[in-house]
Amino acid sequence: MEAHTLQRPKTITGDQSLRLSDGRRLTYTDLGDPAGYPLVFGHGMPGCRLEGRFLHERARRHGFRILTPDRPGIGGSDYQPGRTLLDYPADIGQLADALAIDRFSHLGWSSGGSRTLACCFRLGIRVDLGVCLSGYTHFAEYPGAQNLIEATRWPGPRLARNSPGLTRLVVRLVAWLSRRHPGLYLREAEQLVSEEDRQLLRFFLKGESFRRDQLMCLASGGKAIATDLMTELEDWGFHLAEVNTPILIYQGEQDPFIPVDYAHHLADNLPHAELTLLPGAGHLYPLAEQFQEQLFLRIREQLNQSRTRTET
Repeated sequence: MEAHTLQRPKTITGDQSLRLSDGRRLTYTDLGDPAGYPLVFGHGMPGCRLEGRFLHERARRHGFRILTPDRPGIGGSDYQPGRTLLDYPADIGQLADALAIDRFSHLGWSSGGSRTLACCFRLGIRVDLGVCLSGYTHFAEYPGAQNLIEATRWPGPRLARNSPGLTRLVVRLVAWLSRRHPGLYLREAEQLVSEEDRQLLRFFLKGESFRRDQLMCLASGGKAIATDLMTELEDWGFHLAEVNTPILIYQGEQDPFIPVDYAHHLADNLPHAELTLLPGAGHLYPLAEQFQEQLFLRIREQLNQSRTRTET
């Protein structure tokens, strides 16, 4: 993918905050077209609300509003002890209520994928469409080998199942080292990714947006990051077969972090799923304008089809 097909985000903020019913602060960005159809975006890990900036320009052109919340303890959002995956849609429901949004779709990248499915399950018909971009599957239902340590250097589902305490300790150590040595962390990230990802990463590291996104998350500390990761490594509290919302699944065939088999497992077990494999793509393809152009066109098409079926 050529660098000239990319555009680093302009200086934009869009930062907002909301006080939730339990007193926690939820910080989020409100970007794209302010009058457009709302898409809630679930950031990756490491990642934070700043990832919404990467979608801002294309979303605005296509008439989509992009709402990207920091999850608890990350960035500007307050920590929530004992959090589970199904606490996420409860927060998103309150965010939508506060903004007088009746219906919306949820888009999730990497660790945001499990949050997409949780919203589709818990919020039902309020979510028109779910989009998973290289997300984990539900490991409680996944029959394949489950790693102790993922390629990202974060703990995997087997370690989380066998020793939650050790998992949290490993995450805290990785986060501490990455925070103390950000240059080493970013150089290591460049070595871990695919060749196409490496071109994307080098391009975006010339600016500050990607670097700030990663380091803001890591600065949140190992406790918050570990809690966030554990919510998707443990049992989700629902089965994939119970998700009745249409789901679009995208997966890079050269993704060094998320095995293609995870995407196949999701597609085989979700009742209404469409899988699109991306030859040559790694994990960072959502940053590329060409992909975003295709994605927003596909989302609009799916929403129009669903509207037509409802009207007839």
